[in-house]
Amino acid sequence: MRAFSVEDIKPGFGAVIRDFTVSGNVRKQDFDALMEVFRDRRLLVIPSRGIEPAEQVAFSRLFGPLEVHAETRFILRDHPEVIRIGNAVENGKPCAAFSIGVEQWHSDSSYRPSPSIASLFYAEIVPPSGGDTLFADAVTAYANLPSAAKTRIDGLCAVHDYEYFDRWLGVINEGRPPYSDEKRRKFPPHRQPIVRTHPVTGVKSLLLCPAVISGIEGLAPSESRLLLDALTAFATQDRYVYRHRWTRGDLVIWDNLCTLHTATSFDHTRHTRLMRRTTVTSYVDTVARAGASSRSTASPSAISA
Repeated sequence: MRAFSVEDIKPGFGAVIRDFTVSGNVRKQDFDALMEVFRDRRLLVIPSRGIEPAEQVAFSRLFGPLEVHAETRFILRDHPEVIRIGNAVENGKPCAAFSIGVEQWHSDSSYRPSPSIASLFYAEIVPPSGGDTLFADAVTAYANLPSAAKTRIDGLCAVHDYEYFDRWLGVINEGRPPYSDEKRRKFPPHRQPIVRTHPVTGVKSLLLCPAVISGIEGLAPSESRLLLDALTAFATQDRYVYRHRWTRGDLVIWDNLCTLHTATSFDHTRHTRLMRRTTVTSYVDTVARAGASSRSTASPSAISA
């Protein structure tokens, strides 16, 4: 018997977890039960009355080792595994990573040699309207691709480049600091498959990050962009997307290996939005065992099911 309740969000994708206390001292049987739901639904929403940074870090470590984000200006001093995201200001200076422009669909840390396996996003300050996060089920989207499209993209790899992403951010955010040689050395471009296979569940999904992908290997730039845009438009149709309207205290966890996400806008001139993200870099044995136990510019019409 589970010690918590599970409510479906969409058929086969997403679940709200109630009566679950987030901490680093979760009983193994309860965490394993949570992981079974996580592997099956790929997206969890855990409402809470409040989670301190130390609690978020300790709980996140149950999933595996944690990343220190590339934007080190906005990590917490006492908890470097936490990056703040939003438009909050402290002592007259931004204390969180924030982009004024419209965010692109993406998968966290795809520019690293091994993209992160999961992200945990906590709502500290929520604006009265806007600032929702959209999550796309990249597993079902891939499964519904026409056979011809699957054949076309099978084996294709895209180049994920943090400097390319930084240039895109600079276009929509005036005054962004220039890209440093240190970052260039630390985060060189890496090739990632467009279709990736989950290392635990074995399911296939689409890895699409338009603002991070500088091109698709073997394709001309124009063809590369058209294909990427068509696939993204297909995978982010309403039927594959869940819109999360944040409430303060929400913790949302997503399987970064088979879920895409993007933020929506809000009135940043009048309201504050502040989130805390921890990012899991790789699996630990308990996660792998829990996962194994659960196993027994184009429009959507450009790739139609």
